[in-house]
Amino acid sequence: MHHSIFHMRKLTSSVALASLIAPTFAAAQQAGSLSNVELEAMQVLGTAADAMGYIEAEKQPSVGKLDAPLNEQPFSMSVADEQFMQDTGSHTIQDALRYTPGVYAGNYGFDTRIDGASVRGIEAGRYLDGLRQLYGSYNSVRTNPYALESLEVLKGPSSMLYGQADLGGIINGVSKLPEEERQGEVWAQYGSHNRKQLAVDVTGAANEDGTLLYRLVALQRDSDTQVDHVEDDGYVVAPSLTWRPSDDTAITLLVNRQENKGQVSAQFLPQAGTLEPGSQGFIGSERFVGEPGWDRYDREKTETTLFFDHQLNRDWAFSATARYTDSSTETREHWVDIPSVPDANGEVSRTIFTADAATQIFNVDARLEGNFELGNTQHNLIAGIDRQDARWEQDHYDSVPGGGGNIDIYNPQYGDLQLDSLNPSDRPDNEIEQVGIYLADHIEVGPVVVSAGLRHDWAENRQLAVSGSDSVSDQEATTGRLGLMYRFANGVSPYVSYSEAFTMNLGTDGTANPSALEPTRGEQEEAGVKYLSPDKSLAISAAYFDITQENRVSDGVTPGGVEQTGAVIDGWELQINKRWQDFETQLGYTYMNANDDSSGERLSAVAEKQASWWNKLYVGNHWRLAAGVRYIGDNVGFGGSPVVPSETLYDAMIGYTVGQWDISLDAKNLTDEEFISWCRYEGGDCGYGERRNVTANVRYQF
Repeated sequence: MHHSIFHMRKLTSSVALASLIAPTFAAAQQAGSLSNVELEAMQVLGTAADAMGYIEAEKQPSVGKLDAPLNEQPFSMSVADEQFMQDTGSHTIQDALRYTPGVYAGNYGFDTRIDGASVRGIEAGRYLDGLRQLYGSYNSVRTNPYALESLEVLKGPSSMLYGQADLGGIINGVSKLPEEERQGEVWAQYGSHNRKQLAVDVTGAANEDGTLLYRLVALQRDSDTQVDHVEDDGYVVAPSLTWRPSDDTAITLLVNRQENKGQVSAQFLPQAGTLEPGSQGFIGSERFVGEPGWDRYDREKTETTLFFDHQLNRDWAFSATARYTDSSTETREHWVDIPSVPDANGEVSRTIFTADAATQIFNVDARLEGNFELGNTQHNLIAGIDRQDARWEQDHYDSVPGGGGNIDIYNPQYGDLQLDSLNPSDRPDNEIEQVGIYLADHIEVGPVVVSAGLRHDWAENRQLAVSGSDSVSDQEATTGRLGLMYRFANGVSPYVSYSEAFTMNLGTDGTANPSALEPTRGEQEEAGVKYLSPDKSLAISAAYFDITQENRVSDGVTPGGVEQTGAVIDGWELQINKRWQDFETQLGYTYMNANDDSSGERLSAVAEKQASWWNKLYVGNHWRLAAGVRYIGDNVGFGGSPVVPSETLYDAMIGYTVGQWDISLDAKNLTDEEFISWCRYEGGDCGYGERRNVTANVRYQF
């Protein structure tokens, strides 16, 4: 493994150095630090200022666990808040992240199953309110962004904070919770593909003394999609209640119930006919190769989360978050056999597939938080313990290549349903049990910031055999991170950081022995600079990163392949936010090289170059206009081919506010580009990106 000058062996000595230099910066600290500034709240109903404010430099993201704003942490983070999600017409989490540097959202195209997103070239871990949310695959419901107040992206390794964590980063949703002020909205939406949606979000005090607060978020959707015979109907109901028995204690209970019904939009269409012409030209993005009335992808989940916060005294507080999740899916599906090429008559053979999947998850994170002075140093310290218990299973599983009969992919005639080929069976269940303890300290010594942390985990991954003996992998791991920042008086803050990650592996095909797989490990070195202007109207964040990964489970050409290899990724990111009175702009750029360590070939489904530019303008006291452009660089399939061409897409929004009413029209992929988003390997299957999607919205706000 490549060794950095910021290697873990430097952690102890660097923290000690920060203490030794404290007297040097004492005078600067007395003169005033940049850490105490507060962004002015801007919320005046019905005026241009109401929704202004994409600049999140002073927001304290919960994903970092430390009580420190973005611009003062020597690590890369980004936040997409509720207003940005609304302005960009985000229907899904992957929609909301399309303008975030370092994030390749929608890397697997239009998909009704998951929110595809990689961070710095590696699939990101999915978290909700600081707890891991997804285990296994295709066994839950994607989180509805309407239930969130923001999305946070912590870029780079995060094992020091979260235990088993993906090397690229973490995407964390922050749930809407009760607020004191009575407010709310009713929202009606109609849009492309006959999308009809009705939602409500109300919150406030439930009693006169304000010791009980409530919130109700609910949404119902009935919608077709860009793929024929594929629906995406669903609902979410998320009530929450906060009890404040004293000024120092708050207990919140949140229940999130979601259910989606429809079909799988991914048809796994052949490369011949999508990326390149087939025997009869191109296959449209609307093509459905399944059987209407039989194919389905129905999913549901219930999440119950408990938040406990208690202020022990002026300097110390205790917080805990616990959640239990129960989810399940039923999949009945056809896809084109892989690999496959349409014959002269346009016929292809189909795979018929069934699976019933489920998860039961219990996660808890408890920590002691301190904000105190020690000599000439200011400390924000956390000491915590967390536990993950998850079980996921697949029953009624069968995948029969060729068993689904043939279909003319250019002019499909449905009705050839061949269920006799199915012989469903159970697959081994998988379990994870993990306990971790961690300690982190964010130290301010005048203009110097030292952020360091260390964690140790005990983890057991178990594969429960349908018959015979179980397979077990027991591992321990110690991970850490260290960051150093200097805050100049003019708002410029250069920094360097080092962080580590580990993830235990299970055979993705349900047959591999997990004890035969080494944990995936990695490290990242990062150097960057952050800037926040004195008037908070300009924020700039730039970072260079270098990632080394070992024992990565190769996706391979064969699904479920368990070959372990490495990866090397380096590149840089840039985000600029600027506000001029009633105009605001956000610019993002990503450039990186992401290669397999052994073969030197590019990693699959990674756009190494991306650029985005989003702008919003208020006209008078009622109108607002917004427009954006996204450039997505080319990507490749497994083994470095085929090459999927780059694409440039345009988005827009127009809105009008009068009194308590807000009317808007938003559009994604305004020019309706029909483009390929990914291909599996040369001669394999490919998937389409999202076509034009326009929605009209009416909101009554109170």
